Amino acid sequence: MQRTILITGAGSGMGRELARRALARGDLTIAALYDRREAEALGNHPNLRIVDCDVASSESVELAFAQVDKMLAGKTLNLVIHCAGISPSGAVEVEPIEMLERTLNVNAVGTARVIKAALPRLRGLDGKGGGRILLFASLWGKVGGPLLSAYCASKHAIEAIVDSARRETEGQGVEFVLVEPGVVRTNMVAQTVSGSRSGSDALPPAHQALYGPIYARFARMIARESTGGVSVEQAADAIERAAFAASPATRYSVGKDAKAVKAMARLLPDRALDFVFRKMLARS
Repeated sequence: MQRTILITGAGSGMGRELARRALARGDLTIAALYDRREAEALGNHPNLRIVDCDVASSESVELAFAQVDKMLAGKTLNLVIHCAGISPSGAVEVEPIEMLERTLNVNAVGTARVIKAALPRLRGLDGKGGGRILLFASLWGKVGGPLLSAYCASKHAIEAIVDSARRETEGQGVEFVLVEPGVVRTNMVAQTVSGSRSGSDALPPAHQALYGPIYARFARMIARESTGGVSVEQAADAIERAAFAASPATRYSVGKDAKAVKAMARLLPDRALDFVFRKMLARS
């Protein structure tokens, strides 16, 4: 049976891998892209459809889903996979508030926008539902890491938004699945490393002595950890199992690091977690 699948952030990283797999299965695959030039990476396929979508804009999300309605021409949307997001880094005192605002807007409010637009379509034409929406939090949705306040805040918010929406829509026939990955070797990790290094170089003199060392250690820590984790292919395998499970769980951890950090966040007191992060940075 051919599924109809909408994937945001389908032009790179995890979204692109999931879109390629959907096309290989023969699913009607709608790739929602922030930058249409990313469509080149998906190639030409008769089952591929492209829509422009900036999840930081309510108008853009609404227009994208209106285009999806036209593309489906009466078919039910079976699955939405929301991958779009950003991962900046920086110290709270140093980085501009605008960075926090944009991260929350793209990652957290963007998730709410996609849920809001997706729910009426996932219920189906008969209103009986059967659709599913898969969304991404992170191991950082359970704990706050140094230089990751904006990203962690957005992922904590996604956890809350998805829990609330799932409980609000109980009995409506739409299933929510939340994926909480650890380190996945994508270009997003490389961007975090380069962003931290450039951020360190750009520190004003007043902050260089205070934060320069932690920026440098953080960049080395992320670079080191990025050699571990899981590959995009391994993560996609786990995500597809969650997406297509007959009776899915509400949450799935992807990677040993995600499971370990979630366990530490649940079991350790704050000072013990502070010590863990201090040791991780000291190794860098």
